Amino acid sequence: MSKLKKLTSIISGLLLSASYAYGAGTGAGAPISNQATVSYDAGAGTVTASSSTVTFTVQELVKGTVAKLDAGNISVSSPETNAAMKFKIKNDGNGSEGFKIVVSQDSGDDFDVTLGSFYIDDGDGILDTAVDTLYDNANPPAIAADAELTIWVTSNIPSSLADAALANLNVSAVSATFVADGQNNPNAGAVVAGSGDSGTDAVNAVAIASVTSTFVVSDIDVTIAKVISATRDNLGADGNKSVPGADVDYTLTVTVTGTGTANNIVVSDPLPAQLQLKDGISGTITVDGNPETASAADSDGTSYDANTNTITVDLGNIDAGDPAIAIQFTTVIQ
Repeated sequence: MSKLKKLTSIISGLLLSASYAYGAGTGAGAPISNQATVSYDAGAGTVTASSSTVTFTVQELVKGTVAKLDAGNISVSSPETNAAMKFKIKNDGNGSEGFKIVVSQDSGDDFDVTLGSFYIDDGDGILDTAVDTLYDNANPPAIAADAELTIWVTSNIPSSLADAALANLNVSAVSATFVADGQNNPNAGAVVAGSGDSGTDAVNAVAIASVTSTFVVSDIDVTIAKVISATRDNLGADGNKSVPGADVDYTLTVTVTGTGTANNIVVSDPLPAQLQLKDGISGTITVDGNPETASAADSDGTSYDANTNTITVDLGNIDAGDPAIAIQFTTVIQ
């Protein structure tokens, strides 16, 4: 091979290598063309020679990833309908792609759920089956390259389960293009010829991986009731009219039912602007018959924040079936 031909070949190879190195994010169907030139002095002037133009088309790289969005295990009751897990499906490929949600259940956990429907979150992070869009898993919606969807996976929890029973759900996302080709679990490098964007080949980037999320049965329920126990207008003759300056007594009742223990119970009661705790931070909040100072400076678990006008009572851990706890305090109408 002549030196000129060898130099042209090297330059062309370098340009092609650069195109491949930066092509991972290039859209499927995009053509990439390049041409090399070489110049040299010969005789009376400079001579330039060009290679032919080399062109190739970027294929669709298919890559869907799933991430769980729930922190820790998800507490459920037994029974419960539409118990929900939240996931993010992201299209990390370079073309528009739909992904089929695949859910499997462990055989070594405590119980199996009955799978329900999938929903697309409307952006508020709260499952509302009347508002959130149903995810059509048979014909999943296309997700643009580098875009993502927040998905709810719902399940029905069976009855008569023991407290702390666990159920693990393994969730993955498989390209609808590969599923339609009969490849339900494609490995990295698997191809569906001509089925990618713009008629390109669809090339699977990585082997399908799942993420695991866990339901835990917490057969415990904490309720709170609030009533006005007395009103005194302080105008004499045992008056009970709700006028400015009158005292209003409240009773909060916290009840724990079911089985197990409710941990770290904190009661918060933000008072309206028209009411204030009587005597403010020097006032008294009675918990289960024990008067406690409302000052936040002590450690009795009760406090009144005059800035936010909020009463807070830390009850700690309470076992189901323990006697209900009564919280009492007096407010003044402003």
